[in-house]
Order: sequence, then structure tokens, then C-alpha cells
Amino acid sequence: MSSSDANARIANLPNHLCEVIAMTDDAENAQSMVIPLRDPDNVPVRIINQTLNLGFVGSLFEVTLATSGAGVGPDNQLQAQNIIAARLRFDIDFARAFHAQLGQAIEAVTSPPKDKVN
Repeated sequence: MSSSDANARIANLPNHLCEVIAMTDDAENAQSMVIPLRDPDNVPVRIINQTLNLGFVGSLFEVTLATSGAGVGPDNQLQAQNIIAARLRFDIDFARAFHAQLGQAIEAVTSPPKDKVN
């Protein structure tokens, strides 16, 4: 199944379902399954524009993401602030998959360099 076919199928699912393509070396025989997607904590959408921390905790990546903001400091003056928006921990397999997906997304919305021939 091509990635565009998979994306089209996912786009047509109800909001509470998510289709997962089983990972396999045999792409032609990959099986897909629909699993429920839950959001019991109503996790908000965050605007992220900074990485405050990128490190390791044991075998997990630890990432702290932030957004820029403003607030009143101890001296009652307006000051720029970094506001923590998310703290993430994930393993190397997720890191690799996320890296690949993010690379594809960036490539899809970025014009190729002028010296690159298609």
C-alpha cells in the first residue's frame, strides 16, 4: 500500500479512530488495523517554537519543548519568558520513525533548491 493510499484512508476515518499499518519488511503484504484513539485528558494543541532540553534518561530521549511568552517578573516589569508546553520521553524506534515522518512532511511543504533537478 502506498503512503498516499494510507493517508487517504486515514483522512476518511472518524476522529476517534486511527489506522495503523503494521510494520513489516514485506510492504506488499503489510496489514492494517483500526485501533481506537482516545483523548481522556483533552490534551490541548500547543504552539512550539523552542527546544529547551534534549537529553537522555536511561534508554529514552527526553525533550522539553517551549513557547515564547511574556509575563511580569519579580520587579513588576514585563519580561520575555519561556513557557514549557510539553515534556516528551520516547525510545530510539519512535525517534527514527518520527524523524522519517517529519522529514517527509518538511519535504512536502518545502520548495526544492533552485540548483536541484527534479
